[in-house]
Amino acid sequence: MGLTGALLAGVATAAVARSGNGYIWVGTSTQNLEGNVTWWAKGSNHGGMQVSGTLSDTAADSNSVKALAKVSGYSYSTIGSTSGGSGATVWVDRVVYDPQATWVTYGWVQTCRYNSWGTDSCATEYMTR
Repeated sequence: MGLTGALLAGVATAAVARSGNGYIWVGTSTQNLEGNVTWWAKGSNHGGMQVSGTLSDTAADSNSVKALAKVSGYSYSTIGSTSGGSGATVWVDRVVYDPQATWVTYGWVQTCRYNSWGTDSCATEYMTR
């Protein structure tokens, strides 16, 4: 499926730029992660990007929601997930980093809704130090 097909299927959203430590909200009307991002200095937590907060599933269905994060050069990894549908929440607190570097300068946080066919919708936020 090309980019046009992905956009029509509702699986791609535009990235939003965000800079520095502080509050984040990444989501859609059916899922969101609300919390904080912390950029660690060289020598602390691998100089990584820490994401912490509450992942919420707000849709009345049986689909699950995942929070994912990555730094440059690496794939997304799941940092939290819910199951069971509407009202489910879970606390997320993870540091993502590049093990070959002393610190990272940018990363991405994403929330995605999953149905029985795969990814239904995602929201992505691009972050810089």
